[in-house]
Amino acid sequence: MLDIAKDRFISNSNVNYIIGDYSKYDFVEKYDLVVSALSIHHLEDEEKKEFYKKSYSLLKQSGIFINADLVSGETPFIENLNKTTWKQYIENSGLPDEEILAGYERTKLDKESKLDQQIDWLKEIGFCDVSCVYKFYNFAVMFGRKIV
Repeated sequence: MLDIAKDRFISNSNVNYIIGDYSKYDFVEKYDLVVSALSIHHLEDEEKKEFYKKSYSLLKQSGIFINADLVSGETPFIENLNKTTWKQYIENSGLPDEEILAGYERTKLDKESKLDQQIDWLKEIGFCDVSCVYKFYNFAVMFGRKIV
């Protein structure tokens, strides 16, 4: 993924790459944008909140936070619908059986939280214009801005 990003942004000198554990890394700069994709759902709820706080502290004024990640269903019915739909999609994807089984194994590491709960956390931390800008079953993209 890092190689693909470097390739994609090769002509943009404003992109810096940091390799490390974002929950432990000692950031020294402020950023215009903090983006996470398919990562935060591996954290426990308290760790998620701490990462959201850290992200807020790393942003410059008018900085933007985007999190594209997995969320749990709002009710048991919706949770079951989300999981069933994902299973049907993955089983009909044409992927080799070993990749499908690996996908099922990876889901054992998931610690999804409800979308509305995460939206509330972002607002409590101080993000403005917090919204879910996209949702497809259990995949959601959350957005927030830092206005000081």
